[in-house]
Amino acid sequence: MNGPLVTIVLPTYNGSRYLRQSLDSCLAQTYTNFELLIVNDCSTDNTAVIAAEYVAKDARVRLINNTVNKRLPASLNTGFDEGKGAYFTWTSDDNYYAPDALERMVKIMQEKPEVDLVYCDYIQIDDDNREVGIMRFNDINQSIITWEGCGACFLYKKEVHLRNKGYNVSAFMIEDYDFFLRAFMHSKFYYLPEYNVYYYRVHAASLTGTMSTAVQDLQKIVVEKQLPTLVQHISKRDEMLYYRKFAVFYAIFKENQPKMKFYLQKLYRMSPKQAFIALAYITFRKAKGAIVIPFSFAFALLKIMLSGGKDGK
Repeated sequence: MNGPLVTIVLPTYNGSRYLRQSLDSCLAQTYTNFELLIVNDCSTDNTAVIAAEYVAKDARVRLINNTVNKRLPASLNTGFDEGKGAYFTWTSDDNYYAPDALERMVKIMQEKPEVDLVYCDYIQIDDDNREVGIMRFNDINQSIITWEGCGACFLYKKEVHLRNKGYNVSAFMIEDYDFFLRAFMHSKFYYLPEYNVYYYRVHAASLTGTMSTAVQDLQKIVVEKQLPTLVQHISKRDEMLYYRKFAVFYAIFKENQPKMKFYLQKLYRMSPKQAFIALAYITFRKAKGAIVIPFSFAFALLKIMLSGGKDGK
């Protein structure tokens, strides 16, 4: 299949254990018009040696050695700054592509020129390459509430990267989620519900595995930061569900009553019924720990009702 040049960035730090498998899967692509930029982030194992071998045997492969450890988001920016492709993507040193992964995604982009980004599901594997599950990400165009991100198999136009001004270096651990959330507000996404295009390794050493709770909290912070703009691009139903989600989050998990009240107020203005549902759930959860707390929440909602749902401090 002929088509535009694809830039694949592969950031790696001490990734020698699975690096060859990841690199081999890139070089085995049926879509051959790509460049592969390996960004070695000051690895102390033999990652650089392995990368150099692939540079020597395939002209499409280039190696960038960071002089200081930049971590993932900055390494991605370093790689894409050198990229020459019309389409961008990146992969990890412990995951690998199916041979026709790029071909399938490029085909969507070529057949649907209005699409800026395509993303897929993936197969989960263990340390021994055994398939252990399937991760489905859902269609962001149908509902952002049920969307699980763009996963690890995606392709987007270079313009998406430029409009986003790259990856947010302060969003370590959620740099991809942050990038795609910001991109959604200016670019057209396409969900390809196929999973046998990419193999994602689930193991104890992965950041998402060791810090899953922290990652989930950071994702909420990212969404909350973008929420005033995001609500202009989503359905009213999803907007209400976000307000309900944040009211519950701050009441139950953070015990932050001012924040809880702030989102209940927004929810009440859109739907008193949904505000009562949220309060009932908060009351039920809080009642397990302390009976007196739910009454303060009920009183807070009563004040919201009496004020007509106006914002308050």
